[in-house]
Amino acid sequence: MTNLITIVEEPKGEAYVALLRFALKHTSFFSLVWRDQLDFLESATSVAETLRSDLLSEHRTNEWPGTHLFGHLATVRLYRMSPSAFSVLRQVGGLYEWVAPERPEDLAFYVGEGNPWLASIAHERDGFVYPDAIDLQDLAGSVQGLRLERVDGK
Repeated sequence: MTNLITIVEEPKGEAYVALLRFALKHTSFFSLVWRDQLDFLESATSVAETLRSDLLSEHRTNEWPGTHLFGHLATVRLYRMSPSAFSVLRQVGGLYEWVAPERPEDLAFYVGEGNPWLASIAHERDGFVYPDAIDLQDLAGSVQGLRLERVDGK
């Protein structure tokens, strides 16, 4: 695996909104995950309904950026990052608030449909950036307060 840049502290508040603006500016895609073994509340179903017009694809899998399940599957939905999607994602206060049962999980951003530049494992309060997929200086300059730290080869 390539070297990763870990997110030292959860982007919350204005830093989270700036992260969403950065994703919107860079015409990113994003994904959210619904794991089979979890019982989601109506609020999570509502997210899927609200984002329906931006849905690009959905697939059943046991793996997505940062996660590999053993013995379970999930539905991973890939969306276009649009102004309406921005409004939905902005309804929470931080990157790690994308956690069941209230919401789908593990918000990730992509520069292409299969090329992530940011991934999160929300229930572990873990996030990271793929430095080969995004201009780190542009990201750091656009998202004030985003604290990143290089993690050597995993």
